[in-house]
Amino acid sequence: MYSKESVERAIKLFVLLLEKGETDELDRDLVFAYKEDPAAQEIVAQMIEKEAGIKILGVGDKLYVTPAIDNKVFGYTNEELRVKLGLRSDNVAMGLKLYVAYFIILATLAMFYNSDDLNTKVRQYVPIEELEQYITEKLQMTGEGEYGAYLSQEYEFNFQQVAEFWQNMPAFDETLTNQRMGRNSRVSYILKVWSFLEGEGLAKLAIDSELHPTDKLDHMVRKYYSHQKRKNDLLALISQKEIFYA
Repeated sequence: MYSKESVERAIKLFVLLLEKGETDELDRDLVFAYKEDPAAQEIVAQMIEKEAGIKILGVGDKLYVTPAIDNKVFGYTNEELRVKLGLRSDNVAMGLKLYVAYFIILATLAMFYNSDDLNTKVRQYVPIEELEQYITEKLQMTGEGEYGAYLSQEYEFNFQQVAEFWQNMPAFDETLTNQRMGRNSRVSYILKVWSFLEGEGLAKLAIDSELHPTDKLDHMVRKYYSHQKRKNDLLALISQKEIFYA
């Protein structure tokens, strides 16, 4: 049986995180009390996280909330994500555009956590030019030749079309001084995705040319996202591991 204080503490923290996404200095007393209250932590872990489909993460003195995988309530639908990313409807399939956005996120993580298991951060920031070249190289690899054909058949998804969409865009829009305003270049596309990550508190943009991960992202990748098979599948997709040539 839990005490009234522990139940109230757990619920208060849950509501606060739903409102703000993370705790700050003003919530220091509540966070301290929560960390000193095993019963409140158990209520969160055994009931709230399970029933709400969320995960509460602790990094230092801060707490964050993130939707669990496949959460249909707190996670984004494709349409919500399209709006968040500022992707316009035109003659290109929205599914293809969203896949490119997902691929940019995956490539960004792969550069930060360039290891065999996505568990070790190996750099402090990613320059946008380097990421653009990396994505171009990887999409070319997954969209062309025998490997591209294999992936398209294996996953029932047209990887060649994705590669063509990316390669048909110029790296930069030379008519713009602010690439963030562009819509049809690779760098502008990356900036949309990076801005989304920044809005989610997962990264910080430096003068639209570098992306720095936050402690929240680092914690999520290394300690929470423990689905090793999914990590392996994703890394195999972009690193062309033995999945094809074995």
